Amino acid sequence: MKRLGVAAVALLAAAAMFFLGYAVGAPDAERETAAGDQPQDAAASFALSPAAAQAWFPPVSEYATDEQPLDETKFNALLGILEERISAAETLADFGREAELHLWNFLRRLAAPPLSEEQQGAVDALLSKLAAAHPEHRALFEQRRRLVEQYAKATRTPPFSIVGGWFPPPDTLDTGGEVFTDETIEQLVDVLAALLAMPETLADLEAEVGTHLWRFANRLQVGRLTEQQTADVVAFLNTVKARHPEAAKSVDATVFQVRNLMPGQTAPNIVGKDSQDEEFALEDYRGDIVALYFTGQWCGPCRAEYPYQRFMLELYKDDPVTILGVNSDEDIDTLREAKQTEGLTYRTWWDGHGENNTEGPIASAWNVTGWPTIYILDEQGAIHSVNKRRAEVLTAVNGLLDARRMREFEEQRDA
Repeated sequence: MKRLGVAAVALLAAAAMFFLGYAVGAPDAERETAAGDQPQDAAASFALSPAAAQAWFPPVSEYATDEQPLDETKFNALLGILEERISAAETLADFGREAELHLWNFLRRLAAPPLSEEQQGAVDALLSKLAAAHPEHRALFEQRRRLVEQYAKATRTPPFSIVGGWFPPPDTLDTGGEVFTDETIEQLVDVLAALLAMPETLADLEAEVGTHLWRFANRLQVGRLTEQQTADVVAFLNTVKARHPEAAKSVDATVFQVRNLMPGQTAPNIVGKDSQDEEFALEDYRGDIVALYFTGQWCGPCRAEYPYQRFMLELYKDDPVTILGVNSDEDIDTLREAKQTEGLTYRTWWDGHGENNTEGPIASAWNVTGWPTIYILDEQGAIHSVNKRRAEVLTAVNGLLDARRMREFEEQRDA
């Protein structure tokens, strides 16, 4: 019955996740760069689109003023640059991608200073004009037009790094548990090097670098690294830190992730207090297959995992399978209430007691910046897979459990 239940749920796995992106090629680039040197010709092996490769708009910092409203000269210059870039030959050659980047960079400049009603109207008119000129992409301009008022009232400039499928999507890199090829690692390093050299990234590296590094590490977690590949990636990251010390915190967190949180590596121990204020440790569950969820009631995608967690609790109640949680809700009572109302009887560390509830000591140590983050550990405490979702978690756990049963059968047979 358990096998049938898992098989039925596993049919849903293919629809569990998706990611936008595109694959790029990369020859063997500056892999032996001395520490502290700027990697050479990284962008040559990964061709950035024209919209990303140059600083078409003035720096965002020029618009971070207290002017009421935005200076008319600066404002009119922004309108002119956008209209010029949208009609440029290189934009027309790949309109969807190029126009999206130019529009995003344009709107980022509107997020720092307040706009007058007349200025908001002028932006609205220009975007409507561009939509009429490119009717096949009307939805792109309409969406951005609806964001104008929201961005004009923003308190901080949205990051450039959240736009663009720069890295290949994770499913195209998934090795099925095997080791990455050296060419794949070189490809990912070259993409990261190019992104860190983009004008929009360099303009505010401290704010931008975190997302690029997270996506880089996220791709590495879909396969396995050799010791040499790990050493090569860490050496590259150290060159980034030496060149950009303002990014040291983000780089160090990524180095820890590469050294300790990749499939095949023994998961770091976690020690903390649960929702009943009792201390326990991850290592207490050695011998069990563990599904470890970084979660929170505040997080919609986290709550979407609850039905699968309840199913697992029932399905594996007589098996060596354990669910554990690291909760990031700001108030521990939120965690306690959720566990009761949602039927989440598994044990959970409460980690939301830091200055920022999503930057508690456990989440910070594991470099968790996306929610939920899910680790599946084998019975030795080694990381089997990262960021499977919903039915994919069940499929992975069942695979580990089947392998364990087979080993136990063979041991009994040969005894």
